[in-house]
Amino acid sequence: MESAIPGWLALLIAAAIFLTMLTLGLLLGREQIEAALRRRTLLGALLFGTLIPVPVIATLGVILLGIKGAAAAGIVLMAISPGAPVAMRRALEAGGHSAFAPALHLAIVLCAVLTVPISVAILDLVFEKDFSVTPLDVARQVFFAQLLPVGLGAALRAWRPAIAARIERPLARLSNLLLLAVAAVLLAVLWRMLEDIGWTPFFAGIALSACALAVGAAFAGSNADARPAAAVAAAMRNPGLALLIAALNKMPAAVVAAVFGYALGAVVVVTAFVAWMGRRAR
Repeated sequence: MESAIPGWLALLIAAAIFLTMLTLGLLLGREQIEAALRRRTLLGALLFGTLIPVPVIATLGVILLGIKGAAAAGIVLMAISPGAPVAMRRALEAGGHSAFAPALHLAIVLCAVLTVPISVAILDLVFEKDFSVTPLDVARQVFFAQLLPVGLGAALRAWRPAIAARIERPLARLSNLLLLAVAAVLLAVLWRMLEDIGWTPFFAGIALSACALAVGAAFAGSNADARPAAAVAAAMRNPGLALLIAALNKMPAAVVAAVFGYALGAVVVVTAFVAWMGRRAR
């Protein structure tokens, strides 16, 4: 697949994601892992709610609405790709439990190593296409984009907690600025392609993300402290994984625009949700 994203922009995206995950690693300590292990039943329910309903709803929607081509590919690829790098930050901003949200995100990322290849194999049968991606492909993307920077941040927190606490907030602000810059540049670069394929992926991102917020919150049940993290985790999908699958299967460059369109719709919905939760908290 010929990439629609210039090399310099791909490096900027990688740097923004790495910095975001490094910052989140500064929040991760042994207490977060222990908090998740004490609530294994809830963790299992939220993993199911994040990994299963959204791909099913997206696939049924694409089939029933007759969506075809790059738009369909972008929607489905995003739906089967959980564990967005910024999901943990958004969950915390929405009021997610600071001891539970990081562990939930890590569990989702680790599960994606198995669930994404299985989802691709199922899509291969449903759409009668020759799709493929291996657990090693997913593990490599997950490791370098998320686990490595999170591990570095967590190691710094364990080794020098005072330094980690001092630099976390400035790094968080810098990573947010970088992500905003990346989003603006991507919109400028991919605007023409988005117009060519239509705005179906954008509206699908809005609709599916709204459904996913409700699904995630529902699976949290009566656990109010876990509900924001569950909702955000279910709604935010991982564009990096989606583009990895597209690249490995040599899909057309328009799929990149479709993935971005979906991601843009998801960001609109999740940002509104975070703002609403913030107002409720105040």
